[in-house]
Amino acid sequence: MRVMTRQEMEDVIRRCNWATICTVTPEGFPYAIEATPFHMDGCHCFMINPRGVTWKNMLENHHVLLKYTLAHADLSVWAGVSCFGAGEFVFEAATVREGWRLLGRVMGADYSRAAGTFAGLKDRSPLFRVRVEEMTGRCSAAKEGALDLGSFGKGSGGDGTAGGRGRGASVSGEAV
Repeated sequence: MRVMTRQEMEDVIRRCNWATICTVTPEGFPYAIEATPFHMDGCHCFMINPRGVTWKNMLENHHVLLKYTLAHADLSVWAGVSCFGAGEFVFEAATVREGWRLLGRVMGADYSRAAGTFAGLKDRSPLFRVRVEEMTGRCSAAKEGALDLGSFGKGSGGDGTAGGRGRGASVSGEAV
């Protein structure tokens, strides 16, 4: 087991079709949902419930943890990335439409109908954007060994808890 390089962390994030979005409720309890990530303007983005618990949590506390994990079924090979940053819902109509287009590329679907519905709303938006400030990551590879991400393929994971703040490599700056 070892700390991951920035490039390995970025590669894991690009391979995941799912991420876990972790927030804290106004009462101080942890809350998490899973969603399909896409990337826009250097940020990690998601289309989620525009009036759900995550939205309510953002009213009180904009801090977010994103978890990306890949693992073989027998857990012999795994990699986990934690991304810490600030979350917000985006309301600008053109940006919301672009978000639906980018999510469609990831999912292989046409979301133009949903884009038309949500792009015109002024009081709610499903586009959740996270500006990542720090990443950490750990993997099952030996201390000097290479992590074979090719064995995972695209979309091989997205849930789990490998890695952790303060235990893996720490990288500050622009999001993947």
